[in-house]
Amino acid sequence: MKLKRMVMVLALVAMTGALLQGCGKGNNDKNSSPSASPSGTTSAAPSDEKVTLKVWGDLGNQAVLEEPFKKINAAFSAKYPNIKLEYDFAQNDQSLNVALQANELPDLFWVQGDKTAKMGEMVKNGFLKDLSSYNIDVSRFADSEKNYCSIDGKLYCSMPSFFDTNVVYFNKDIYEKNGIKSPATWDEFVQGLETLKAANVTPIALAGKSEWDRAWPIFAFAPAFSDAALKAAQVGEGKLTDPSIVEALQAFRDFADKGYFGKNFLAQDYAASQFAFTNGKAAAIIDGTWANATYVESGLNLGRFSIPNKEGKKIVQSSYSNFMTYAVASTSKHPDQAVKYIEFLNSLEAQQILEDAVGLVPTLKDIVAKDEGVKELAIFDEAGVNIYTVLTALSSPESNTADVLMKDVIPKLMTSAITGAEGAATLDKAAKYPTK
Repeated sequence: MKLKRMVMVLALVAMTGALLQGCGKGNNDKNSSPSASPSGTTSAAPSDEKVTLKVWGDLGNQAVLEEPFKKINAAFSAKYPNIKLEYDFAQNDQSLNVALQANELPDLFWVQGDKTAKMGEMVKNGFLKDLSSYNIDVSRFADSEKNYCSIDGKLYCSMPSFFDTNVVYFNKDIYEKNGIKSPATWDEFVQGLETLKAANVTPIALAGKSEWDRAWPIFAFAPAFSDAALKAAQVGEGKLTDPSIVEALQAFRDFADKGYFGKNFLAQDYAASQFAFTNGKAAAIIDGTWANATYVESGLNLGRFSIPNKEGKKIVQSSYSNFMTYAVASTSKHPDQAVKYIEFLNSLEAQQILEDAVGLVPTLKDIVAKDEGVKELAIFDEAGVNIYTVLTALSSPESNTADVLMKDVIPKLMTSAITGAEGAATLDKAAKYPTK
């Protein structure tokens, strides 16, 4: 049995965890939702015993989340003085994998719901506590948010309450100086990039060295060009070689070929790309809505827009934010108290603290948007699929199609080693389509 468990753990550790992105249809039973009492009652109050909960925060986003989580945790401690939190920004893919191998998880840690298959694998292998029996009040949340946190109709994490996508952040001063407006169509978008290039301004800063951050343009292009085709492929009614998918991949290569990412983007990491944008060396950057606070704090005359397609429709990749989606480890010695933290993260009080600090796009009507800039992030026509989630759904134990995109196709596209058609063919070969 020990050998069998080790094999399962190693298989789980080998899976690629996405740090941010991608809300898909998931692999859960969509006709069922997590248990909740009809009256919306919450779990039983923990005893007066003084306990300490070890909680891991998102190390990769510590700069954004440190201040709001200080306030969230202080508010929780004021409400539950007998529960001490040891909250450390200690979690990334590596530390989580080590903890899984050693079976030494903290009491609570953040998960990505149905964005990737990893939460489902952790459930399958017994690492997460089923929260359904606690009758947690989920009445404020939509079915899609409940499904994000559920495996086979059972609840495993706190609810998402914010929406993530990729947008173009741009320097309004540079755009106005060059007579460029926020584009209404794809052609207007490209024409603006040509104008900037002719003026010797790098149109878009790109972190070519960073596996995830260099992927954001494709994450934005994919739904704009090929939302319907990706949806069809995910359910086995289409192929990844669809012309619209080819076009999205080719657009990324074209941007590299035409110099829209500048001359030295291949050697540039995320911090350097952000610095190029915030210091006026580049006119724009394609990044997530989760990074909004960073660009606001830079003091730029900041603008934002979602990329339009050729018809002028703005279809963006959809993703629930995992900034507040935490699970309880099955090994926690204090599950009742840990559930109280889950419930607090589900509360408007905690959610408003995060919104006031970071400025995310709320999915719940009672969360008040931080400012007009947040409202600008939410200007789009349709929330489409996330290409990473689609490719994860088309993966198999023998071939991780999402990894093929990130580690093979994207690097070759941005170095002009393959065409969009060749990239699509590579993905098609790696995919395992569902059978009818």
